[in-house]
Amino acid sequence: MNPDVIIIGAGAAGLAALAELDRHGLNVLCLEARDRIGGRIFTLHDPLSSVPIELGAEFIHGRPPEIWQVLQASALAAYDCCEKSVRLKNGKLQDKPDPWSLVDRIMKDLQRAARRRDRTFAEFLARTAYPSNAKQMAVSYVEGFNAARQEVIGIASLAQDEQAANEIGGDHSYRHLHGYDALAHAIVETVSDLPHKLQLNSIVTAIDWHPGDVTIHMRSAVNAHNEVLRCRRALITVPLGVLQAEPSAPGAIRFHPEPSEILETARKLRFGEVVRVILRFKEAFWERKPTLKNAGFFFSDEQFFPTWWTALPIRAPIMTGWSAGPHADGLTGQPRSLVVRRAIESIARITGTTIAKTSELLDSAYYHDWHTDPFSRGAYSYVPAGALPARARLAKPVADTLFFLGEATDQTGHSATVHGAIASGRRAARQILAKS
Repeated sequence: MNPDVIIIGAGAAGLAALAELDRHGLNVLCLEARDRIGGRIFTLHDPLSSVPIELGAEFIHGRPPEIWQVLQASALAAYDCCEKSVRLKNGKLQDKPDPWSLVDRIMKDLQRAARRRDRTFAEFLARTAYPSNAKQMAVSYVEGFNAARQEVIGIASLAQDEQAANEIGGDHSYRHLHGYDALAHAIVETVSDLPHKLQLNSIVTAIDWHPGDVTIHMRSAVNAHNEVLRCRRALITVPLGVLQAEPSAPGAIRFHPEPSEILETARKLRFGEVVRVILRFKEAFWERKPTLKNAGFFFSDEQFFPTWWTALPIRAPIMTGWSAGPHADGLTGQPRSLVVRRAIESIARITGTTIAKTSELLDSAYYHDWHTDPFSRGAYSYVPAGALPARARLAKPVADTLFFLGEATDQTGHSATVHGAIASGRRAARQILAKS
């Protein structure tokens, strides 16, 4: 039986669209290339770890209703993160002003400047009179938080994102007590007969279409069996990096005919570069130092992994290293062993511990290469200077037949977030329901 709608991708956007369309009685099928749901939500439940290991999305930024309403309806718990941060160099606390207060001042100036003209963050900073150390902290914040490059990302999108985050208390973060994947499962817990409406290990290779008629070519990741499905409308939720990939690349989708305006628009946006490593130790050795014992975030000038965070307020011997933007240049595409070694070297220097001792205390390292993952090809999207209208164009339906959704299509300032992806899924579902 051919469904009314086929959704490609079971990330947050695809799951939200599936739940919404099913709730309104449409015959819908969701195809996911991986053997799990969640997309860039990727939680490992290691029985040897006292907390869930988040290889992808980890934080809830503020109180977005798209997430908190699901948590409440499903009786799921979230807890406040420890926001206390320290700046370190070779294990010593740096005697500098609170970095967040300086960054806040710069971001307020940025919002005013963005009303006049969009330009790159680097160009904006060059015209300010802030001291060099304040500028460097702002660069670290923008490139780290947005997985972007200062000479590319535009201040118009940064201002929009900042305002949207302020409206939901985005400066305060939370974590899922039972792991982020619990949210993914909760989104579709009301979908009736879910096993027949959500199909894993289903790699979509090509889409042939004309208005009102879509043919989807699919290959099984289990036995390489090819299958052809038809529907009236298709929702494409693949990440921006997959849309930007060459048609012959692994994981890419070939369109016939090509929705040229959509693909050209996708190329105007950028996909962020992030490498994250989670290290589990035999003990939380950094807590031996009073200055580090109660810190949630560690910031440094390390080349590869300048940012780290602990599991606080949960006491666990877990450290997460974050390398984004230019810091990830020497890590992307490298062997896992090299990435983990760079992480160990960074955290050792930051905490003033020898590399040998840090390695000796290491129990396990967790890492997923999102850049070589053919169904992701990167982290999350950001907007170059002058390209802000691209998000709206990407979200525009093609002949009322192809609908593109996901965090890269969010137009409200919540792109690059899980709640932005959920909102885009519901938006695409409403677009379809309005025509049904």
